[in-house]
Amino acid sequence: MKAVVYHGPGDLRVENVDSPVLKDGDALLEVSYCGLCGTDVKTYRRGHHMFTPPCILGHEVVGRIAEIKGKPQRSDIAVGDKVAVAPYVPCYGCAYCRKGREELCVNKGWIEGAFAEHVRIPAEVMSKGTFRVPSDEHFKLACLSEPLACCVNAVFDSHVGLADTVMIIGAGPMGLLMLELCRTVGVSKILVSEPNEFRRSTAAASGASVLNHRDEGADVSAWVKDETDGVGADVVFVCVGTVEAVNSAFGCVRKGGVVNIFGGLPGGSSLTIDPHILHYDEVIVTGSFGFTPLQFHTALTMLIGGTIDVGNIITHEFGIDQAKEAFDMASSGEALKILLEVNSNA
Repeated sequence: MKAVVYHGPGDLRVENVDSPVLKDGDALLEVSYCGLCGTDVKTYRRGHHMFTPPCILGHEVVGRIAEIKGKPQRSDIAVGDKVAVAPYVPCYGCAYCRKGREELCVNKGWIEGAFAEHVRIPAEVMSKGTFRVPSDEHFKLACLSEPLACCVNAVFDSHVGLADTVMIIGAGPMGLLMLELCRTVGVSKILVSEPNEFRRSTAAASGASVLNHRDEGADVSAWVKDETDGVGADVVFVCVGTVEAVNSAFGCVRKGGVVNIFGGLPGGSSLTIDPHILHYDEVIVTGSFGFTPLQFHTALTMLIGGTIDVGNIITHEFGIDQAKEAFDMASSGEALKILLEVNSNA
C-alpha cells in the first residue's frame, strides 16, 4: 500500500509499504482523510521523542471499515461503515483510569500511523474508540474530532462557565477550535492574542476581540484589563508552546482565575512564577493533554450535529502524493487545518 513515511526532519517520502496484518478483533480501515496536526508538523520540522524514523505519522483519521477479522467487537459497526477513529484508548484499569483520568492512562492502546491507504484498528481501539459517521455531509469535519476532543478536555479541566471571559493566546487551528468551543458553551467574551494577520482576522470573524501582541507598544496585560473593566480574564488558554506566552498569561488572568497551559513546551523549558499569584490571588495553573473516548465522542457529536461551526478551519486539502507540499504549507503559517485525501472513494 502507499504511505507517507517520515525518515527524519524535513524528510518525507511516499513509499509502498506492507499492508497491515490483522489479529482477531482488529479492523482494517481504508483511510479517506487524515488531518495534519501540530505534532505532525513539529516532528517533520525538528523531530520528536515519540516518533523514531522511519515511521508513518498521522492520527486525525476518518475512513471506511474494509475488513473485520474474527468476531466483531461492536454490533453497531460493520464492514462498509464510515467511521472516525480515536488514535488511542485507555485501559480503564491503571491507577489513573481508576481516578477518572483516562487521558493520563499509562497502558493506552494505539492505532498505527494513518497517512497511509490502510491502517489497522486494534481490537481495543475498535471496541472503545471507533464511532460511525452517519452523514457524508460531515465526513471531512469528523477529522477534527481528535483535536476538538483535546479542547473539550481543556474546557472541562479549566471549568469554563456561562458568561465567562476567556483569553486565548495563539489562533492556530487549536486556538480557533478552542474559540469556537468556548462560544458554544456560552462564554460572554473571547479575547485573542495572535501575531499572524490571517489567523487574527479569522478569530475576529468568529467574534473575538483580537490583538497583535507584537505590534510596537502593544501591552497584552493592559489590553486585557481594558477589555474586562480592570479585572482580567476568567480563563486563559495558552495555545502556543512558548514560555513567553505562558508568562504573559499571568498578567491577563483575574484573581481566582485559571491559566491552562494547552500548548506543549519544548523539552527543558522552565517557568518562574511569582508565588503571590498563586497564594494571594488564588490563580490556578493547570495543563491539559489528550482526551478520553467520551470526550472524543462528544466532539464528534458536536461536529456532525452542527452544534459547533468550524468548517472554515479546514483551509487546504492535498492528495497523498502531495504530502511534502502539505507539510511545507502547514509549516508556513499560511494555512489552518490541512487534510490529506488518501482514498477519494473510501
